[in-house]
This record gives sequence, structure tokens and C-alpha cells, in this order.
Amino acid sequence: MEERKMKNVKALIIAAILLIFALPSMAQQANTLYYMDRVFQSQTVNVSAIPVHKVQVGGLIIPIFGQVPPAMYFNYGNNSFNYNHIIHFGKEEYKDSLIIDLPLLMKKVHKTTAIRNEFRLDLLNLSFKSKNNSAVTVSLAERVLFGTTLPKDLFEFAIHGNKPYMDEGKAHNLSKLSFDACAFHELGIGFATEFAEKFSVGGRLKLMFGIADISTNVGSLSLTTNPENYFVTADADFQIRKSTSLFEYDQMGDSIVTDMDISRALGSFGNFGVGLDLGFTYNITDKISASISLTDLGFINWMQNSQIASAKGEYTFEGVELTFNKDSIGKLRYGLDTTKYKHIADSLIDMFDMKVANKSYMTWLPSNIFLGATYQLNDKIGFGVLYRGEIYRKSYNQSLTLSANSNINHWLSLHGSWSLINNTIMNIGLGISARAAFMTWYVVTDDVIGLIFPQKAKTINWRMGCNLTFGHPKKVLKTVSRL
Repeated sequence: MEERKMKNVKALIIAAILLIFALPSMAQQANTLYYMDRVFQSQTVNVSAIPVHKVQVGGLIIPIFGQVPPAMYFNYGNNSFNYNHIIHFGKEEYKDSLIIDLPLLMKKVHKTTAIRNEFRLDLLNLSFKSKNNSAVTVSLAERVLFGTTLPKDLFEFAIHGNKPYMDEGKAHNLSKLSFDACAFHELGIGFATEFAEKFSVGGRLKLMFGIADISTNVGSLSLTTNPENYFVTADADFQIRKSTSLFEYDQMGDSIVTDMDISRALGSFGNFGVGLDLGFTYNITDKISASISLTDLGFINWMQNSQIASAKGEYTFEGVELTFNKDSIGKLRYGLDTTKYKHIADSLIDMFDMKVANKSYMTWLPSNIFLGATYQLNDKIGFGVLYRGEIYRKSYNQSLTLSANSNINHWLSLHGSWSLINNTIMNIGLGISARAAFMTWYVVTDDVIGLIFPQKAKTINWRMGCNLTFGHPKKVLKTVSRL
């Protein structure tokens, strides 16, 4: 059992390292969508918005119309650097060659680099609007969230090594290092209503069922190099947590056999969570309105196949030894002293007093706050401003969006935006919804340039799909939802 415990710990450590460097990464970036009142999916961010149509139906499980195009959402965000800050064409004699530009990367890296990613598949969306301007909504979705926060000291250590910090007599502080990766089913039931002619309120209760999760909880983590012998000492207090039914382990003699079953993981409903979305809109005048929306206020309690690996203590890495030997023809060969090298992982576990416990834990969703205001120039053209803040672990990320919105006629609406997102102003958004008979197609992105030139983008996102819409108003609609 002790050997199996050690192998589980090693698997958790390896998975954590791979996730930190392999995952692009968490949070909903849907600023242009906020004022697209003809699209049901705008309610995922603008909770108090009253749907335009009496009935809307969408999602992947709707035959034919749910798959062309598929009802999906993808978002990637990085607040520090893009691909071309690492790899780009050189200058002068290197202009035809790709170079790895680590000095440029270090100029772009922030004190903490936040990388976020979300992938969402809408299985079913339903909306029913009553005569008194109230609406009930039902949604069923599959969501995958990734997030990682990388401290600048991690880049310093990886690129410049430990000598600069050793010369200054200070440690590399990695305490803000974190990552989260989770997948879950989400069932949402919402209600929005108008009252007193000037106000509307909305709320959505979300029930979540976790599929898989792996995350960290870092209290402290630092690396210190001794200037006399160059030994590296790690001082750590952290947890690696995981819960998944994707893998199951069986002991067969001295080996651990891994059984992977995707259908078992997707059918998992044992990790229960609750979330809440809230919204409020106030029409100050016939032309000016203000709104606030809070989304993803909630948590998931991970109970199925859940483990927590805790580490606390110090470990000093003294390096690895090279061995020199002559081969059969007398040629000198060298290599690692594998006898010592293969015990490094076990030594880490022992020195950090690594303990594994089979117990449940809780993770919080990355929550968002949206503050918006609109000015209605006329029945067809309106302008909006939107502030968004994301609360994720110990970080707070912000964005600002200015938009122009136009319901051109009963079958076409166009939305354009400019946003300050991820510390860059080069974010030009575009949203389109088009209706033909009872079908409404939509596509929206916060950064068209990012879709065309992903190597230069810090933000890449899009949402698309088709809704079946019934009960479209006969009169000309104003651009932004009004009560």
C-alpha cells in the first residue's frame, strides 16, 4: 500500500507539472455579447435582460438546427504575452529565420501572468416569455475551465537560472503559482421580470455536477540557492487536489494498472455544486439605462475518487552525479548516476512529508461582475459601455468595452466593439445575428484580429450557434433591450 501511495503522489506531481506548462488555460470573456438582445445566449452574462422572442429553442440536442453551426463557446486569454513575444522572425541576416526571443518575453511578463481558458457546449437552451414581460429560461451545458497563474520569478528561474538571485541573496518566490482544471455538467433555471416600468431583475440557479478536477492550493513556495555550494533548497507548503472517475487504478503484483473510461467520467454525477447568477437593469430615461450582472457565484464539492496530496517542509537538491566508464573498445563514456537519480522523487516525498488523503474538497468558480450603461441614439442605433471584473483565486482581472449596436431590421442586427482586455487595446469585436423564418443564426467575438492573427493575440474567443425563435415582435425594435 505504501508503494501504491508513493506512485499516486508521483502521478499527481507529474500531472500538475504538465498542466502548468501544457494548458493554455479560466473565465468568461463575452463583452460584445452583453448587448446582443436578440440572442438567447446574451442572458448568460446579462442576467436581467428580457428576451425579445416569446419562445426560443437551441442547443446541440436539437436535430439539424442545433449542429449547424454547433452551439459552442471558446475563450483564451493571457494578460502578459502572446506567441510572437516568444517566437518570431529575426532582423537583418536572420529575417528569414524564426528565433526564440527570451529577452522580449521577459519584458512582457508581468508580476503575475494570468492565463485563462473556457470551452462550453450548449446542449439545450429554452426561453419562454409571458405577456407581462417576464421570462423563464432553462439551459443545459457542458463546461471545461482551465486557469493558471505564473509568478514572474518562475520565468526568471527558468530563463536566467538561479545565479542572479543567488548573487542578491534572495529567494525565488513562487507562492502565487497556481492552476485549476475542471469539467462539469451545468443545469441552469432562470427567471427575469419587469416591474414598475423602469426596472427589471433576473436570477439563475445553477446545479453543477463535476466530471473531473485537478487543482493546487499553494500557501508558500520558494527556491533559495546557497552561494557556497550551489545547493538549491525548496521551502514549500502546498496541496495538489484531484477528483476524477476517468482513471481507476488496480494493484497487480508490484505494478499499478490504469483503467481509462471516458463514458464513466461523463456519466459522473457525484460531485455536486451550486451556482447563482444575478442581474438588475434600471432605465433611467427613455434613452439611458444602467445594469449590473453577477455571474458564476458558486462552488463544486468534489467527493468522487477525490484525493489531496499535502506537502510541507524543506528539500535541498544537491545535484546529480555523472559517472565515467570505459566501454568495450576503451572509449570513455559518461552518464547520470541512475542509482541516486531514481530516488530523487522518493526523497522529495520524504523531505516534504508528502501525505495523501482520500477526502473531499471544494473549489470556487471564477466569478464575474459586469457594470453596463447604454445610450439609445434612435430606434436603430445605440451605444454601450461595459466594465467587467473577474475574481479568480487571489487575482482580479479587468476589462473595459465600448460598443455600437444596431438592430437594422427585423432579421438582421450588427454589433461592433472596442475593448481593453488583457492589457492591450487591440481588441476589435464583432457580433452578428440573422433571422430567416423561425431560425436565428449568431456569431460573436471580442477580437476579430485575434482570430485572423492568433500568433499576435492575447485574447481569442468566439461564440456561435442557431436558435429556433417564435413570436418575433411586429414593431421595430430598439437596438438595446428596453422594458
